[in-house]
Amino acid sequence: MVSASQDITELKRHVSAIAAFLRQHEWLWRSHVVDFFKKKLWEKVDEEWNSCLRVASAESWLLLPSGVVKEEWPDSLKEFVGTACRVSLSRGQVDSSSDVSYPGVPQVPIGSVLRQGMSVKKLHEIGILAALIAGTAKLSGARDVIDVGAGQGYLALVLAFEYRLSVTAVDACAHHADVTNKRAVRIEKYYNTRLRKSQQDGSNHPEVRAPQTVTCRIGTEESSSTLSSLLPALPKSHSSEVFFKDSNSDHDEDPQVVLAGLHACGDLSATMLRTFIECEDVVAVINVTCCYHLLTEETNNDTKELSGFPMSETVANLGLQLGRSARELACESAERWKEHHPTKAVQNFELHAFRAAFQLILDRYYPEFANSRPSVGRVGKSRRRRKARQSAMEPLIDNTSNEPFLRTKDDSLDVGCVTCIGASLTDASEDPLGTSTFSSACTFDILSGPSQDRDILRVEQENIASSLLSDTESLLEQQLVRFEEYVRPVLELFDLPQLPTSVLKSIWTEVAPYQDLVGPFYSLRTVLAPVIESYILLDRLLYLKEQGELVAAKCGTGAGIAAHLVPIFEPATSPRNMAIIAYRGGV
Repeated sequence: MVSASQDITELKRHVSAIAAFLRQHEWLWRSHVVDFFKKKLWEKVDEEWNSCLRVASAESWLLLPSGVVKEEWPDSLKEFVGTACRVSLSRGQVDSSSDVSYPGVPQVPIGSVLRQGMSVKKLHEIGILAALIAGTAKLSGARDVIDVGAGQGYLALVLAFEYRLSVTAVDACAHHADVTNKRAVRIEKYYNTRLRKSQQDGSNHPEVRAPQTVTCRIGTEESSSTLSSLLPALPKSHSSEVFFKDSNSDHDEDPQVVLAGLHACGDLSATMLRTFIECEDVVAVINVTCCYHLLTEETNNDTKELSGFPMSETVANLGLQLGRSARELACESAERWKEHHPTKAVQNFELHAFRAAFQLILDRYYPEFANSRPSVGRVGKSRRRRKARQSAMEPLIDNTSNEPFLRTKDDSLDVGCVTCIGASLTDASEDPLGTSTFSSACTFDILSGPSQDRDILRVEQENIASSLLSDTESLLEQQLVRFEEYVRPVLELFDLPQLPTSVLKSIWTEVAPYQDLVGPFYSLRTVLAPVIESYILLDRLLYLKEQGELVAAKCGTGAGIAAHLVPIFEPATSPRNMAIIAYRGGV
């Protein structure tokens, strides 16, 4: 994999390579699993890929986005996965003590009062990011921090009470500001009590002040505020004077601000970077992004002056438009896929198959509604989960032993054991790939030997074939029941007329031979997720470096901008772990 420490020339070559690779496989990332049966998407996948992945285990599917391949797989498939890994950004967490682009300070332990309500993930993120913000503020001589998209204020409160920074927490939700303020009152009382006790025993705890909260929308719409408009309203930074008492920086009366955002949604991240470039009072920006699907994207028909993607001139000139489906794909996490339990993965792929089969129902029986591209969501999710837990203890057929076995929640279930669920119940020649478990399991060699032995063997073979057919039919019936349980609540939700069971059975029987290809298809598509995310992130880094070159050319080298893209979180804990760190005065 590739890091983002290259100079601007290398970065331009990097994004050009990504664009070329994405164009080569454009049909795949522009496709959607919902259309799998409708558009017969399995026919677009290389036949060799389908053949090997169809009989692969669920573990193999889940490891594909991480670049793990089998030696016996086709060279073209291994090259596809390998290239995706090579052009994607490295996501391994960087050690702050060994990376010069990571100007953190020693982490302050987050006390029990401040950590209330934080998940393990949130605690991990805020512990690291708060130290990084404090170090960047000290390096840049900043007096204030604006926490953009502050949510319920966890980061802002840690910065204010543990790092003694002056913080303004900005969020579009008034409820979030209310929660932040109420928590701040309680925490401030605790710190003031500790301050009074420390004064009695001669210790020195500096005065603390709660974050200021601002409720407003930040964006490019007419009704939205700009971040720069908040700068004149920033309070005097008395609480941050202690933090900067050892600094040699000479502060003037103008506010010196660090913009920070932990998982700033949609266009907020782009807005933060533009504000940093356009407003000299913002001396540094630290942004960890998320929600790529909420980005606005420039198109040929777009009338907006600014959009969330692309930002850089380099990527804009490449002319590769992503679209919402691709940006949603960029949110997938290879690390999370790798840790997913195979049994749960099989159940999830079954749900995707149900949704794709349901799309056939919409197209054929409710065409006007289908044209509205409805978002079905997870209707009846709790009930399906309950059913899945129950079925997890039902006997399944292990094709290697022809004996039933119990699948428990702790089993690592090989998809090869249940691929007969998607097998054709008719002649094997109707399977276009010729790889269904049913057709292969019922092919036996007649051994030479005495006629009596051959007769006994023939009877045993007929019994086994009959048993497999019965088991396959039973499994298909079970799937049909679950499919019907999936479909009927959705039809009810959208006030659509119910269909007879015979229609649902007809649809499922039609798609059943190919439903075991949904998992491989989804996995192949997810291989491209880190590639697309890297393309978006490198676009932002290039924007900062391009603007830095313009500033340096206009004002001299010393007036440039230092910009870095650093994986600061452990990716399995926090999949969106890439931070853009930029500050003035470097190149």
